[in-house]
Amino acid sequence: MKEVYKSLKECRICGSKNLYKYLDLGKTPLANHLIELKNADKKEDAFPLEVLYCKNCSLSQLSIVVEPEILFSYYPYRSSVSKSFREHCAEMAAKAAEIIEMNENGLAVDIASNDGCLLQEFKKRNFKTIGVEPAKNLAKIAESNGIETINRFWDSEAAKSISAKYGKAKIIAATNVFAHVDDLNEFMEGVKILLDNSGFFIVEVPYFHDLMANNEFDTIYHEHLSYFLVKPLQQLYKKHNFAIAGIEKYPIHGGTIRVYASKSPKASLSTGRSANEFLDFERKEKMYMIETYQKLESNAKKIKKKLVETLIKLNKDNKKIAAYGASAKGNTLLNYCGIGSSIVEFIVDDTPEKQNHLAPGSRIKIVDSGFIEKEKPDYLLLLAWNFAKEIMKKTENFRNNGGKYIIPIPDVRIIQ
Repeated sequence: MKEVYKSLKECRICGSKNLYKYLDLGKTPLANHLIELKNADKKEDAFPLEVLYCKNCSLSQLSIVVEPEILFSYYPYRSSVSKSFREHCAEMAAKAAEIIEMNENGLAVDIASNDGCLLQEFKKRNFKTIGVEPAKNLAKIAESNGIETINRFWDSEAAKSISAKYGKAKIIAATNVFAHVDDLNEFMEGVKILLDNSGFFIVEVPYFHDLMANNEFDTIYHEHLSYFLVKPLQQLYKKHNFAIAGIEKYPIHGGTIRVYASKSPKASLSTGRSANEFLDFERKEKMYMIETYQKLESNAKKIKKKLVETLIKLNKDNKKIAAYGASAKGNTLLNYCGIGSSIVEFIVDDTPEKQNHLAPGSRIKIVDSGFIEKEKPDYLLLLAWNFAKEIMKKTENFRNNGGKYIIPIPDVRIIQ
């Protein structure tokens, strides 16, 4: 029988075995493995959730790697559900169209293309588009929306196949997927094969400095194998003869960097900042020192204590508490804090695929937004705090009727 997960033996970027464990969130179930109601009594598997720091290249990474087929063959998260993310995709496609030398119908490929949200925006700008998406349910949705999608994991063979059929790509995008990849070298080989010499490889990843600065420990879960600074990214690109042409920073997902890379060592973009500026910033912020990382676990424990105490007090005061956003980060938070259905009565989520399921570990039922009006909670715990403004706008009636919000990150606070 094939092993469900393997332990990490060495850094996936530089190969160093000099790895230091600085965060242990205990054993948790897989964050996106929602439970069907009929399986409510079925026991779940739980896996260690620990983070290691590479003393050589400064990459943070999980201590184990769960088999990707288990994590991604079916995936409940849909990119296009969030208005904020749709707007972010539109901005990205517009900027990409400005910076490349594109002949008519240049090819844009999105790796882990989800439901085709980003490629819809590239299509509006006269790109030919191809999505590569391992989740069958999402590939099917994208196809139904007119986005040609190859249902498979990305690797050099996928790149060869696309190149042979469609030619080289002017843009290869990898938004919120790079952190999910164990074999980054094979991933880069595929990019090298498919990318046109004048094209750009555009990666978006959560910026690990922001995770540390804002105590975003809940964004750590088994799908996110790596947590990036610019330093390890630059080292990976150099290994594959890519150069960073420019980096932009965005607030989305708690702090994200968009990194433009090229096969040309002289490629440079006026957009954003240079890699050297980020490296200087990271040194100044002591992101290459172990002492910096040791603070995260103690800060996580403080948030856990404050959140649990707050919820228990509200519960004793007969206040009804619900949550909003059945996100992967929310499941990390709930499981780490030991919060279940005895405290939080239900979780609202706008993704139809998530509704009428139970959240992993906590076993809290996931429902549609109509339950807010029906059940009239006093408080909403914002598990998807990265979309707090959007959620609060969606729930104006709740707020106008005296409802309050609990925001857990970067520190527990209640707002109305």
